[in-house]
Amino acid sequence: MPEGWDGTTRDPDEVLYEISMKEDQMLYEEFVQRLEFNKKKVAGEVKCHKYSRRRPDDGWNYMVEKLGAQAKHGVGGGWKFISLPDGSSRPLNDMEKMR
Repeated sequence: MPEGWDGTTRDPDEVLYEISMKEDQMLYEEFVQRLEFNKKKVAGEVKCHKYSRRRPDDGWNYMVEKLGAQAKHGVGGGWKFISLPDGSSRPLNDMEKMR
C-alpha cells in the first residue's frame, strides 16, 4: 500500500463529480478560445483570401478532351479544345498545349 494511505476510498459520486467538472472547464475554455478567434481577438486577422477568384462576367472557359473509342484520358488518345461560355469552341494556344 502507498505511504500515507489511510485505507479509505473515495465516494464514486465525488470522483465522477470531479471528472465532470474538469471536463466542463476544458470544454468552456475551448469554447472561449474559438469564440475569441472567430471575433478576431486572437492573431488579429483570420487567414483567408480577401479577394478570391470571381466568376468572369462572360463566364468560364473549359478545356475539353474528346475521347475516341479506344482512347484514355490524358494519354493523348483524343483531341483537346477550349469550350467558351457562349457554346462555341477554339483550338488550344501554346500555353494550353503544354498541360
